[in-house]
Amino acid sequence: MEKNVANIRLIVCDIDNTLLPAGHDALSRYTVNALHKAMDNGYQLMICTGRHYTFIPPSFFDDLPMDIIGTINGACLVDRSGKVIEKHPMSLEDMNAITNLCVAHDIGLGFKFEDAIVTYANYEKFMKGYVRNPREWKLVINDDAKRTHHLKAGTPLGTFIIGDESVIEPFSHSLPDLIFAWSQRDGYDVFSRNVTKATAIQRVLDDEGLSWDNVLAFGDAGNDIPFIEKAGIGVALGNAKDGVREHADLTADLCENDGVAKMLEQLGII
Repeated sequence: MEKNVANIRLIVCDIDNTLLPAGHDALSRYTVNALHKAMDNGYQLMICTGRHYTFIPPSFFDDLPMDIIGTINGACLVDRSGKVIEKHPMSLEDMNAITNLCVAHDIGLGFKFEDAIVTYANYEKFMKGYVRNPREWKLVINDDAKRTHHLKAGTPLGTFIIGDESVIEPFSHSLPDLIFAWSQRDGYDVFSRNVTKATAIQRVLDDEGLSWDNVLAFGDAGNDIPFIEKAGIGVALGNAKDGVREHADLTADLCENDGVAKMLEQLGII
């Protein structure tokens, strides 16, 4: 492990339930200070989230550099201002297949387009399950009736669905090219097997002349597995599901207990 720590140059963190506990809109000062100490010690920091850029808490931009951000599970790499550096839209075929399944099974469906999150099925169910902060309600567009947003914005870059897990799990196997990654109770990120958070991180590694051996990765959910298992040191938070921990080298304390900060201390990063 000591040899691996010596190789680390880039720290990559998921947001929800990794850096940010459920129900919170800002990082703890302990975690903010720890991340800044790591950067002062010469480590680079990258945030890689399933969130759309518009859903990243404003406090993150106050507390962290956030020069390059992986969003929408790696399908969209943006700079601090939200300008797209690289994007990977899903196919129209996959978009239509997801829409048809969600309509047929009463599943709340929100597509993450380049410009906004837009619902194509069961707006109310999606909003109640996905949106926590009142400020975010106005950020979601309801296009359940027409389902035409893709005609002007292009096909979506990602998907989040809200519905009964006992219903979603069986039909998830009918789309083998897509990963249905459990994110929260009755909530799943849906993304291509070929475009994951690791995709966005790879672009940064290439630009910086680094390799996966140089990465220390933190995550908690199924959509974090692709970069946790590739990283030189992959860390699952203590609140992660067992399926995520199986792919990690280490398990940190709970997110709500500043698990990332404590692991940085444990590894001697700070």
